[in-house]
Amino acid sequence: MKYRFADLADIPKLQELMGSLFWLTDIAIGIIEADGTFLFCAGWRGACVNDGKTSCDCQAFISANLDPVSYTCRRCPTGMLHYACPIVVDGDHLASVYIGQFFIDPPDETAIQLEAAQRGLDQDEYRRRLDKIPVIPPMRLTLLLKYLKDLANMLADIGLQRRQQMETLEILRLSQDRLQYLSCHDPLTGLRNRIHFEEQLNAMDKQQLLPAAVMVLDLDGLKQINDSLGHQAGDLLLKTAAAIIRDAAPAESTVSRIGGDEFAILLTDADLSVVETIRQQIAARVLHYNADHPALPVGISAGIAVATSKPLSMRELFKQADANMYQDKKSRKQNAGKEAP
Repeated sequence: MKYRFADLADIPKLQELMGSLFWLTDIAIGIIEADGTFLFCAGWRGACVNDGKTSCDCQAFISANLDPVSYTCRRCPTGMLHYACPIVVDGDHLASVYIGQFFIDPPDETAIQLEAAQRGLDQDEYRRRLDKIPVIPPMRLTLLLKYLKDLANMLADIGLQRRQQMETLEILRLSQDRLQYLSCHDPLTGLRNRIHFEEQLNAMDKQQLLPAAVMVLDLDGLKQINDSLGHQAGDLLLKTAAAIIRDAAPAESTVSRIGGDEFAILLTDADLSVVETIRQQIAARVLHYNADHPALPVGISAGIAVATSKPLSMRELFKQADANMYQDKKSRKQNAGKEAP
């Protein structure tokens, strides 16, 4: 996942700390995202703007020319200096620390006049603004640049730790989501599993919602396919049968894989005609699939049971549907004139 520096740092806290640093040093300081966006700048002075009308290009130059490896430096025509040092987190340039709006030599009067004229500024007003900009000795600049680099490295370390924490938390979240999913789903077919099926049976027993229906379905010949063609072919048939059953079942029903080759559909507010329609849709989908895949056809036996009055025992209803499924399987074997497991 791609992170921005703002994702990894406490920006309000940094802004507060850098604001304090500005008051101590009288030098503007801030953070710039790698795309050139100024997250904030504490102490930015009006010497670089003209009431929002005509501005110099200090910020624009720094933003557009950030160096991902070393310092970015901007020297205004008046001699005002700006520096940015990259914050590199595990090889990625995420942001830069900025310091600027200071001189190491007092601004030249001629340069002030030329710049004021170039920007359409009142010379006296522009000079007053520049008078507020600090002048520091070259030795202090050397210390400032070392501090800038150390600060950038420290923020990079903090950003790396935060990114690692976030990545670990994301892995844990995905693992928990996966475990939660697997706790109630069959990993092969994506249907609900036997545990969830049992929970739904218990819930329906308590709610006593009528009419209620259970359909039990069995994939024919799975053992023979596994033995002759391998489990990969058997898994393909299982996923195919699951898709056929899921697509035919109403969205509000619960479709589960409750055994190796056995499936079930639980329905509320469904009478015999509704369940029979679902069974017919499954049979039609099987015929359509087999017409396109004659080499590895699907066979699905189905049994249904419907309760319309109390007392309702969903487990008894399930047993009845299961018995009806085996009766359907037996009838289909007889009609086909061959055995099916």
